[in-house]
Amino acid sequence: MDASTGTLTGVAQSFGEAFTSLVGWALAWWVGGDDPDLAMLRANVMAIRPVTSWLAAVVLGVSVVLAAVVVMVRRNGADLAALVIGLTRSALVVSAGWLLLASSWSMSDGLSRWLLGSRPDIDAYADAVSAAMSQVDPAIGLTLSIVGIAACLGFVAAALARFVIAVLLAVGLPAMAATTVVRGAGGMRLGLSWVVAVMAFKPLNAIVYRVGHGLVSATDDPVLVLLTVALTFLLAAALLPGIASLAGGLVPVVVVR
Repeated sequence: MDASTGTLTGVAQSFGEAFTSLVGWALAWWVGGDDPDLAMLRANVMAIRPVTSWLAAVVLGVSVVLAAVVVMVRRNGADLAALVIGLTRSALVVSAGWLLLASSWSMSDGLSRWLLGSRPDIDAYADAVSAAMSQVDPAIGLTLSIVGIAACLGFVAAALARFVIAVLLAVGLPAMAATTVVRGAGGMRLGLSWVVAVMAFKPLNAIVYRVGHGLVSATDDPVLVLLTVALTFLLAAALLPGIASLAGGLVPVVVVR
């Protein structure tokens, strides 16, 4: 019994140290500005854009031909109006899409930094996790450490996915807008919902961190500390798809008709 207890304590301690290190690293990486920035986003977009520009041009050409055929066959003023609106929408996305996306990305980063403040107290947050691990029951500590490690990794994955999605949106929205010439703007809802998610992700995560930091600082209960930290990272990781799902139903109807 003593041997098994000692083994459990050792395993819990190892996972606790890993959890503490991962919390400190993830926050330092994110808060410290080492996550993908606008310069990296621009470099990747410019590298891919020559290929996707041709794709957008082909999609636009095919869409215009199909829409023109529909107008000639139906001889309906509504179809002609839809063609003109679709072409206008496509021109706006091609001419101003990247500028708006880059400006929104920069604004998102700036708002996040403002919400975090000049002293986000990362070390104190990690120290609270370390202190809680030394006080909590080994079985509970092991369980919450495993959950916390998974949550931290999920948060880092979500932060990287935000960057990848932003690149795909920057290079893919012109082609997506081109399809609306013939299909209507309903297909733009998915793209616009992810634009909202990408831009809202970092500021909302800053709020989540500040709230979590406040809760951790306000309690001495080790279980509550570990549970709060794990749930904070779980919520942070879930924000990206959650915002996209919510925004999908809130995108203004005038944009997608």
